[in-house]
Amino acid sequence: MTRHAGTFGHAGTFGRALLALCLGLTIGPHPLRAQSVRLHWTTTAQYVQLRPIQYDSASGQYAALPVTYAAPVTQDVEISAWGLGFPGLRAYALLRGRAALGSELVWPRYGDHFDLLAAYLELQRQTYRLRLGRQQRASALGWYAFDGLTAGWQPVSTVRVEAYGGRGLARATLEPYNSPALAALDPLRPDKGTVLLGASLSASPFARSSFSAIYQREVLSDRSGLVSERAAVDGRMGIGSILTLSASADADLAEQWIGKASISATVRLFRGGFAELEAFRYRPTLDLTTIWGAFVPESNNGYTASVQLAAASDLSVSGAFTYRRWQPLSAGSPFLVSIADDQKVVTLGAHTRRGNLTLDGSYHLELGYGGDQSGGDLGIGWAPDDGWRAGLTGTAFRQTDMVRVTGGTVVGIGAQIRTPLGRRLGVSADVTRYFQRRLKGATGVDWNQTRASLTFDWTLGADADRVGGYR
Repeated sequence: MTRHAGTFGHAGTFGRALLALCLGLTIGPHPLRAQSVRLHWTTTAQYVQLRPIQYDSASGQYAALPVTYAAPVTQDVEISAWGLGFPGLRAYALLRGRAALGSELVWPRYGDHFDLLAAYLELQRQTYRLRLGRQQRASALGWYAFDGLTAGWQPVSTVRVEAYGGRGLARATLEPYNSPALAALDPLRPDKGTVLLGASLSASPFARSSFSAIYQREVLSDRSGLVSERAAVDGRMGIGSILTLSASADADLAEQWIGKASISATVRLFRGGFAELEAFRYRPTLDLTTIWGAFVPESNNGYTASVQLAAASDLSVSGAFTYRRWQPLSAGSPFLVSIADDQKVVTLGAHTRRGNLTLDGSYHLELGYGGDQSGGDLGIGWAPDDGWRAGLTGTAFRQTDMVRVTGGTVVGIGAQIRTPLGRRLGVSADVTRYFQRRLKGATGVDWNQTRASLTFDWTLGADADRVGGYR
């Protein structure tokens, strides 16, 4: 993707002013009385070997190029400040920087060197909460981000009402809807921004029960068109101490169809085990302003049966079976040719611990839609109570039909380590080498490769020993 102004550049005066205000309140020349600041710093570097593919117009075929590598680096900085001279006021910011260390390949989004993932001021009182700034909101409708205001009211401890609205941001990118970077990928998108509005209600009227509903509408900034209009409900109810019933559904009101829906029953077993049966439906939902809706995404229905048993105090086993069936194609597509209409998935797993040693194993089998796939993982680890972790893993998988590992099986061997250097600094690393083992007599390109990562995690400031973030 061509480098554009990026999220920070398109945020304009609002984004820069908000970030400056958050930082100014926390590190200004005259700190407010009883001010507390917490900084969480995470640096992650990766090394990934890849073999690029290039189309040869002379032969009309794709040719494999020599193995090369990518070395992306991500820097996350999380700042939380409270005690700002006004009861219940808090400032929060989450920034992400990206770079590459001598990379021969362009890693996705690493031309965009800076993202402001979140930055807001929050006022929390006993019965209400106000949050102003860049926010990411997770709900039954998925993840949405916007620059604006969220107002929440809690009249009683078991009921909460929220309303939110502001400038909409494109999903998964945090770019404004009319960003040039997105227009390069979808040239038919409107050249206008969007306004996102929504409201939600959540309640827990009884013990072991909860209910929520949400409505959301997104329109073009000049009100000339509708981008999306969606709603969702979900609920959970415990019956006695053993049985729990759950259900959820979302609807695309603009297209007048049901998107995702599910209903499940979970039974608690001895020693913390459980058995669950779920029926579900899935249909992708796309904005009205994208050309991809013309391909008419197909829905699938199915069910899952899963169980987890504690066979002993130090041994647990699990298993699940999922069946999906896709609806017949209602629109032609050149990408789906002779693909099965159903899929069966089986997963098995086991975990045991003896002292500081742990052993984990899993197996995965898929049959049908998209081709057959199978694989397994085995890991042994050393995990004492002081926070150190070290382990060795092995993996193997193969794929056939539509998406396949050409003529063989992939085997991987890896090692991982995590070292807490005191209570506020941690280092973790892992490396895995993958080998392709071809079937007897099979020939082809060597797909062997190495992947590794290194992470530094550092926390300082007030209350730095607290586990987890403040978001």
